[in-house]
Amino acid sequence: MLSQLHEVLIELFHHRPALAAELLTTSLGVTVPTYQHARLESCELTDLAPTEYRADTVVVLTDNTGPVFAIIVEIQLGRDSDKRWSWP
Repeated sequence: MLSQLHEVLIELFHHRPALAAELLTTSLGVTVPTYQHARLESCELTDLAPTEYRADTVVVLTDNTGPVFAIIVEIQLGRDSDKRWSWP
């Protein structure tokens, strides 16, 4: 069930997409490619199987040549060990 907190956290990424890259780097230690811009993309992630995946937010990092990295943001307000493996 969606909550006000969940929606507010999603809005943080909508207002500042680069936050996704910053959190990956500072909180999880993920190396993100050099980029110039972060933009939002469609949150509808459909598989050919036809399983449908809907992300809370999708951020694409770009440079002068185009996309260099994409980040799918899923807000989790609690730990669920099964959730980690629910996406391919």
